[in-house]
Amino acid sequence: MDITELVLNIIEMMIDMAKTIAGAISDATSGLVPPDAVGPLGILILLIILKAGFDFTKKVLDILIIIFLFYVLLRIIPAIIGMF
Repeated sequence: MDITELVLNIIEMMIDMAKTIAGAISDATSGLVPPDAVGPLGILILLIILKAGFDFTKKVLDILIIIFLFYVLLRIIPAIIGMF
């Protein structure tokens, strides 16, 4: 296995974990989080877990967390506004 295959396998595992987390979030929120925001929300949670475990990647993860946080907020805000 070369480095490219290793990286691809790691990315696939992260996406599978994000889908699992996204499914749990979707079930737990009963539709508050729209389906198109559930995937990025799962990735955001994974990034936060990674940040807690690896201090040397702190700056990169901080940037990614902020990007995904804004993305998720942009997806959730219309659903919240629609409730009122």
